[in-house]
Amino acid sequence: MDRQVPYYVGVDGGGTKCRAKLYDHKGELLGEGTSGAANAARDLLKSQDSVMCAVLLAVQDANLNTSVLRTLHVAAGLAGVNLPKVKAKMQAWQHPYASFAVTSDLLASCYGAHGGEDGALLIVGTGSSAVRLQNNTFNQYGGHGFLLGDQGSGAWLGRQAVASTLKAQDGIVPMSDMHQAVFAELGVSNASELVETMINAQPLEFAKLAPVVLQQAENNDVAALHIVKSGAAYLEQLCYCTLQDSGMSIVLVGGLAPAMATYFSDATKALIIPAKAGPEWGAIQLLLQPDW
Repeated sequence: MDRQVPYYVGVDGGGTKCRAKLYDHKGELLGEGTSGAANAARDLLKSQDSVMCAVLLAVQDANLNTSVLRTLHVAAGLAGVNLPKVKAKMQAWQHPYASFAVTSDLLASCYGAHGGEDGALLIVGTGSSAVRLQNNTFNQYGGHGFLLGDQGSGAWLGRQAVASTLKAQDGIVPMSDMHQAVFAELGVSNASELVETMINAQPLEFAKLAPVVLQQAENNDVAALHIVKSGAAYLEQLCYCTLQDSGMSIVLVGGLAPAMATYFSDATKALIIPAKAGPEWGAIQLLLQPDW
C-alpha cells in the first residue's frame, strides 16, 4: 500500500472500551482495534493510552507497518469530552499522529448514526445520555456522570442492585433472587463483605452487575423489575425531552439500549430508527469538516 496516501482513523471511546477503525482515502475499512476504557473526564491518561492502543491494533489488523502511525489522521469521540476543560486537555495532548481531533462520543455517535444529517440519539452503556443535532446546534440531555446522573445505565443498574441488596440484608425489603444473584456474582455472603467489595468501586465495576439485574427482571423478580422499569421510565422521558418540538426520530446505541428499550411504550418504540453508520465514521466525518 502507498504510505503517502492518507489514512484516517475513527475512534469511539467510552466507559467500557475504546474502538478504532482505520480507513483509506476512499473510505474502505482496512483494520480495527479495541482496547480499554476511554472516559477522558474520569481518567485522562488512561483514555490517551486506550486511544493509542486501539489505533495501534487497527494498524496491525490492516497489516501496515507501525511506522505509518506518524502519518495517521485520527479523530476521536470520547466520553467526558463534552466538558470544556477535559476537551482542552485532550486537545493539548502530545499525540504521535499527523493530526488528532477530539469531540464527545455523543456528538460523534449522533453524527454517524444519522449519516451526517440532523437527528437525535440515546446512548445506554456504562453511562447514559441523549443528544440532538439540529441546524448545526448540538444539545445534550442527561448524562452528568455516575455520581450525578446516568440513570438507566449499566453502572446505575448495578449500583441500584447493590443498594437494594443491602436494604434486603437490613430487612427493609424482602430478599429476592436478584439479591442472591448479586451475592453470587460478587462472591460475597453478607452485607459487610458486599460493602467492602463495592465501597470504592468504579462505574465499570457496577456495570458488570447490569446483566444480572436484566436477567432477573426477565425472570419477573420484583426487586429487579422495579429497578429496570424505573431506569427505563427515565430513559423514555429523556427521549421525549430530546425530541421535543423537533419532529425527529431517535437512534438508540450502546450495549444496554436494546434491553432497556423493551420496556418502552409502543409510542416511543415507533420513534426509534436504526443507525446509518457508527461513531467511528461520525468522528472522521467531523474531522473533515473545516469548522470542526
